[in-house]
Amino acid sequence: MKVSANFDFDVVAIQQEETLTCLIQFEAPVPQDMQDRPAECVIPVLDRSGSMSGEPIQACKEALHTLVDRMKPQDIFGLVTFNQHAAIHIPARPMARHEISRVHELIESVTPAGTTDLSAGYLLGLDQAKRQRQQTGASIILLSDGHANAGITDTNQLGHLARSAQIERITSTTIGIGEGYDELLLAEIATQGSGNHRFAHTADDAIAILSEESGDLLNKSVINAFLRVIPNDPALIQGIGTLQEVNKWIETNDNQDPLVVIPLGDIYAGETRELLVQFKIPGMADLGSHAIGDFLIDFVSLPALEQSQITWPITINVGTSEQASTRIPNPTVTTAMLITENAKVQREASQELRRGQTEEAKQRIQNQINHMTSSPNAKHYGQEINHLNKILAGIERENANRMSKSLYEDSNLNLRGRYRDQERQERSRGKRDF
Repeated sequence: MKVSANFDFDVVAIQQEETLTCLIQFEAPVPQDMQDRPAECVIPVLDRSGSMSGEPIQACKEALHTLVDRMKPQDIFGLVTFNQHAAIHIPARPMARHEISRVHELIESVTPAGTTDLSAGYLLGLDQAKRQRQQTGASIILLSDGHANAGITDTNQLGHLARSAQIERITSTTIGIGEGYDELLLAEIATQGSGNHRFAHTADDAIAILSEESGDLLNKSVINAFLRVIPNDPALIQGIGTLQEVNKWIETNDNQDPLVVIPLGDIYAGETRELLVQFKIPGMADLGSHAIGDFLIDFVSLPALEQSQITWPITINVGTSEQASTRIPNPTVTTAMLITENAKVQREASQELRRGQTEEAKQRIQNQINHMTSSPNAKHYGQEINHLNKILAGIERENANRMSKSLYEDSNLNLRGRYRDQERQERSRGKRDF
């Protein structure tokens, strides 16, 4: 895996406190031969409540048929379905032990009826994933078109379940179908579970999205990746944070020195993942280059299942006040920071649309456009300015609920640090023309 790290500014002024932002990029390789890759475990959890009748359930069935046909003999597949009750519709086992024709028959036999106990389905899916977890972990794909109206319905509680499962190397991806689902709940499960949240507006969307997401899960290049930020001075630990929505915690090493841990999860073949880490730098008394710590990246490479570690020293340059006053920000880093800021604006606008505050959402997007176009770095922001103008036009003429879900999906992608991946960005932005 290739790693690079760059600060937004290459120099800080002597004896002056400052906040610096470091953009860390992780580029996963494309293995030459994935034919003999380790087994993957994929457990779809399918909503079969009454509202899924018709096109939604048929689209999901078609997508599941495609998923089954692309899995290798060593891969684990099982299907959990839920309405007011959860059931193991297809027991999880290696494809080599499944009778493929029977698997297709069972997928086709799913019949919608009843209400939505999403937590029951999710918990049963997690149980199956834990039992069948492989060296590469396991993945849940939760598909639903409605709100959780039975069982555990609290967003934070379900997010906590997803985070606990992620620590055990179980990823949770969610796909909301149609315009009636709860994007806040599904996005929280995906965020805490280190998966993706996707919005399938149409039946065709549902087929394409499940194919895309399951294809990624079957094509991992790096698994179980962690970034550890180890400051030389323990006093710096409280000033280390992230700009994106990623889990992090503080632990100690063998010397009882504190460090910040950020799980990156799995990275797919050819994907570039980005992380923005901020440091509060105290006033430095001496000019020159100063080492303030290390980035330590641990990960497992596929298909060989090799444990690897990369150490990247964190250094800053201290100059005179005059040198600091003429510095030029790194456009790659500032663009990444602004895209993250845009994602947060979109998230807020999405919530305003949910509350029926259309004018407030429009004004929020317009304010961000004005902010970007007036920036000295506006020439670097053309793609994002065009996208926000597209969103603004969509808010003016499209269904507010649909726009809210579209904004939430796009912001979730960006706040996970996946906005540099053009292929995956196009998946959410390209499928709907506002």
